[in-house]
Amino acid sequence: MSLSKVKLHLVFIGLILAAGCKTETDNSSIIGSWHISFDLGGTPLPVNAEILASKDGQLQFYAINGSERIRADEFIFRNDSLLIRLPIFNTALIGKLEGGQIMGLYHDYSRKGDYQIPFVGVQNITTRFDVIDEPNISVTGKWQVEFSPGSDNEYLAIGQFEQQGNKAFGTFLTTTGDYRYLEGNVSGDSLMLSCFDGSHAFLFKAKIDGDKIEGDFWSGSHWQENWVGHRNESYELPDSKSLTFLKPGYSSVDFAFENMDGGTISLSDDKFKDKVVIVQIMGSWCPNCMDETAYLVSLHRKFHPRGLEIVSLAFEKSDNRETNIRSLKRLKEHFDVPYDILLAGKSSKKEAASKLPMLNHVLSFPTSIFIDRKGKVREIHTGFAGPGTGEYYQEFVEETDRFVTQLLIE
Repeated sequence: MSLSKVKLHLVFIGLILAAGCKTETDNSSIIGSWHISFDLGGTPLPVNAEILASKDGQLQFYAINGSERIRADEFIFRNDSLLIRLPIFNTALIGKLEGGQIMGLYHDYSRKGDYQIPFVGVQNITTRFDVIDEPNISVTGKWQVEFSPGSDNEYLAIGQFEQQGNKAFGTFLTTTGDYRYLEGNVSGDSLMLSCFDGSHAFLFKAKIDGDKIEGDFWSGSHWQENWVGHRNESYELPDSKSLTFLKPGYSSVDFAFENMDGGTISLSDDKFKDKVVIVQIMGSWCPNCMDETAYLVSLHRKFHPRGLEIVSLAFEKSDNRETNIRSLKRLKEHFDVPYDILLAGKSSKKEAASKLPMLNHVLSFPTSIFIDRKGKVREIHTGFAGPGTGEYYQEFVEETDRFVTQLLIE
């Protein structure tokens, strides 16, 4: 039986108040593997998770997507009630252990209104989706995909899948980023994939007929669209460096935005003079931006002593400045970000473009601008191919390392 919205918020408050108390709770009832099913209005979105006890007895929650295990920043379990907050994002799983099951709601506090999705957790089910039939197809390989084909919302993607028996793994790479680590199953001629990373709850279902694939995509309970594709090992997306560019008459970018301490940072500040600079357009709500941030932190660590500076321009969802600062500080702490993250505006591509009027447009969060020591823009990358894309990520890392090295020695 699902808990009411009012009761869940009371549970949330009670869990926070009880977090420091020494209330005795039988942890053994919750330790183990869990199969969590989100209810997208009658369509289940299943994911796997695990709850472990550390050597000091502290409970740890992990969301599992393929090879990725995401550990919760907060996991409170008191009197059969629980609160789970995965890293960075302003979201929470709030529920109660009832009859061996966890019943609750997923809350996304960064969205307007009261956005929530009911979920049920059951122990010791390791298969992500129901596998009714043995696979009679193979999805392994590269697929040329169109989402919302024939509509104004149509966009292109590469589907990369690997099948191991009735298990499937992979992702979709688009011109604006990737859909991160997807995991699922193959049953008969059907492919089923899902992901939950704290911010996104993705579900893909498709039928395969020879070299053709057709299915549906759900993003949480707020979006659904169809997609079609066919095998094409040679297919590539448009060059990510050709989509966003400077308008005629411009050779550089400029801005002045507030940092989290209330000061103003400008690209014309002394710290950026004669330096190679990467300007990241991002948001703390964006999983692709988090993947890129992890990479940029490593890049800064490697090249900062030789003259690399990085600055992030955050476009956030909340209208509340303090809420945005808390989100960005959580991000900064999680990734140990050594460079400035600035409050640039609302999470709108249109607003991002208006704040940087020298750009033709901003198509994606993230977008990264590479500037040489003379202050000239040399490249603009739209989107980010994260580690879930495998070879595409490795190629990007190697190419970017070479390019930054070249800019530093010029």
